[in-house]
Amino acid sequence: MREDQLAAYLRRKLPDAADLAVANLARIPGGASRETWSFDARWTARGTPVERAFIVRRDPPASLLESNASLEFELYTALEGSGIPAPRVLWYEPDGAELERPFFVMERLPGITDARTLAHSPEWAEQRPLIARQKAEVLARIHRFDIGRLRSLERPPSPETAALHEVEKWERTMRQDALEPQPVLEFAFSWLRRHLPPPPERLALVHGDYRSGNFLFDKTGITGVLDWEMAHAGDPIEDVGWLAIKSWRWGTDRTGGLCSREEFVRMYEEAGGAKVDPAALKFWEVFSNVKFAIIFITGTKAVVSGKSADMLLAVTAFINPGLEAEILELIG
Repeated sequence: MREDQLAAYLRRKLPDAADLAVANLARIPGGASRETWSFDARWTARGTPVERAFIVRRDPPASLLESNASLEFELYTALEGSGIPAPRVLWYEPDGAELERPFFVMERLPGITDARTLAHSPEWAEQRPLIARQKAEVLARIHRFDIGRLRSLERPPSPETAALHEVEKWERTMRQDALEPQPVLEFAFSWLRRHLPPPPERLALVHGDYRSGNFLFDKTGITGVLDWEMAHAGDPIEDVGWLAIKSWRWGTDRTGGLCSREEFVRMYEEAGGAKVDPAALKFWEVFSNVKFAIIFITGTKAVVSGKSADMLLAVTAFINPGLEAEILELIG
């Protein structure tokens, strides 16, 4: 991606902008399914100077998981005015002609996403309790969102099938992408099928990757929730299980690097979230470690098959032994 490509694209989208220029193009590291790029643009509108900060989310040649860019764009659009902080999306280009691959453009919000810094730095110690509370409150709002507004959202047949639907989906992905036998994951899938949780009262919007590192924050707290590519309808406790796993504690004994699990669950329930049954939470924590391991299996296959030379994908295979140990410890 080049600055001149973006400038040409913006000139087409903003025909009244004069003297338009793009600067500070930089790729933001990470991202499981799409490249994320940041850039600034300046132009003149009817004699008035304008400066804007943008984000581009572009499909990569290969990724850790397959996802639906049109759904992500639809989600961001639907979230406007919902009370769920998220960037405002502007344009979606499914043919990707200007930037080689499909992409969409959204406004850049203030804040950073560095979860490790948030968890460890004394600079953020005072903000951690505030951000932990906001994280719980925002998750409760996500789970109360009207999923009827989202036509493209993946849905299980019913609340009763929500857990099994996710188990079967990720088991299919493992069998499709695994390059060698996966005995620990096979054992885990057997355990999951035998410990399905009670169904939720209703299907909720599940973010699918709601963790520290996937929201922007500054000294005022959370400014935006990002990376909705794994969103679907399902059991809301799935999100609580995902954010509780060891990988997202960032080397601390705190959930998300922020607070104790008990404190987070209390704040989430008090904010109007679903009642968190301990057995259901354990199921979803085991499931989340399994899901995370399979995401890395998919990334490894992309590198081995020659679809990607991304070093992030190449090193993911080395993470799975730790996840397998966590799965076995949780199952007991």
